Amino acid sequence: MNEKVLMGVRILLGLLMLIFGINKFVGFLPMPPLDGDAATLMGIYAGSGFFTLIGVLEIVFGAALLANKYVPLALTVLTAIMFNAAVFHLLHDPGGIGGAAVSLLLCLAAVYGSKDRFKSLLSA
Repeated sequence: MNEKVLMGVRILLGLLMLIFGINKFVGFLPMPPLDGDAATLMGIYAGSGFFTLIGVLEIVFGAALLANKYVPLALTVLTAIMFNAAVFHLLHDPGGIGGAAVSLLLCLAAVYGSKDRFKSLLSA
């Protein structure tokens, strides 16, 4: 992958994670109302402190991507978070999957663009 494209993907993903992470503490981006199982699960996540942990991880590793530090570690953690967000929306809130899907695709593109740094992790 072209280095400039990879840098753009990394910066965009870092900005998105930083914004979404800060939003978990400040709440400047309103969440649309959920119903059914999605609302129940979100209530459990919010009440348990799970969102606080996810917010901290998004802020720390989003900043790491922006600073171009610890990129493989940041991508590993953020890809796992975005995979879970995409699965949540796919199963419980299909209408809200857009942001999670875009973020997951950016994570996967960044992992693919950095595949040489993941060779030892992916070898048998």
